[in-house]
Amino acid sequence: MQKLFVDLKKDVDDSYEIHIGRGFISEKIDELNQKSKFFVIDSNVYNLYPFFQNLQNVYVFEASEKSKTIESVEKILVFLKNNGCLRDSILLAVGGGIVGDVAGFAASIYMRGIDYYQIPTTLLSMVDSSVGGKTGVNLYETKNLIGTFYQPKAVFIDMDFLNTLSDEEYKNGLAEVIKYALMFDEKFYSLLDENSKEIEDRQEILESVVYRCCEIKAKVVKEDEKEHGLRMFLNFGHTFGHAIEIDSNHTIKHGFAVATGMYLETLFGHYIKKVNDETALKVKNILNKYSFELKYSFLNEESFLRAIASDKKARQSGISVALTPKVGSGIILKGVGIDLIKEFFVSLRS
Repeated sequence: MQKLFVDLKKDVDDSYEIHIGRGFISEKIDELNQKSKFFVIDSNVYNLYPFFQNLQNVYVFEASEKSKTIESVEKILVFLKNNGCLRDSILLAVGGGIVGDVAGFAASIYMRGIDYYQIPTTLLSMVDSSVGGKTGVNLYETKNLIGTFYQPKAVFIDMDFLNTLSDEEYKNGLAEVIKYALMFDEKFYSLLDENSKEIEDRQEILESVVYRCCEIKAKVVKEDEKEHGLRMFLNFGHTFGHAIEIDSNHTIKHGFAVATGMYLETLFGHYIKKVNDETALKVKNILNKYSFELKYSFLNEESFLRAIASDKKARQSGISVALTPKVGSGIILKGVGIDLIKEFFVSLRS
């Protein structure tokens, strides 16, 4: 078992551990007997693992982007109330990023906040969304517009969950892994580049890959919990990626959209002379190595651009875009006008 500490010095009570290992989750849940427990569990996970079917106070959640709504949160809150959840009860979120976001948001507002734990079961949620305390739901066409910063009491990453993860969902998480390398760690980029076959085959190296991603995320959250500076680098690929998700009517999953978004944002950086040829080629090569789609054709250009303009990271001064001018380092462009982005996409077509 490996452990990491998310050290939030400004509020020691919000600091917590990340546990990474194999085959320990049922024992860990049993250890939490000192409080009454409530569960929000992804329906696929619930059906795959009989252990969860023997638990009490379980809300089975059909997770999808279309169910990531305030109405879903309300149903969870009603479930908690009707089953006697009190201020000193705990909520465990078991599933992918959507379950963690929705259940975490419910925990943050039920009785003005109850303790919750993240038990991520997908690669994407293990390396990214379960760590850092971002919770939230979508509002119409805007992703994660309603939410809170609310840290879990701990994150339990049992790598054995990945044994039953579909190839599509596994690859969905690899995009976020690549993001960490491109933004923060050139040596990690080399590891991903040189060991792509082993990583794609989910071999032993995968545990160290997950650990490194969590290590980077923990450091970023320690420095910038509320996303005023360094944490904005984690949005690389997300400004365009979220627009791809929305324009595709969520037929393109988050990780695949972020992969394409990273490439398009890199080309945008190259267009405005913030990213050089060498870096653009490295971004293209690593995404190609893991067989991600680099091109995207709008279904509705107006809808796509509107999604970028209404992104939750946008300010009155304009849109913020994270870029990697050199593999392993990032910058944030603030105040980017939508007209410049539109001009860039016009140039791509020509």
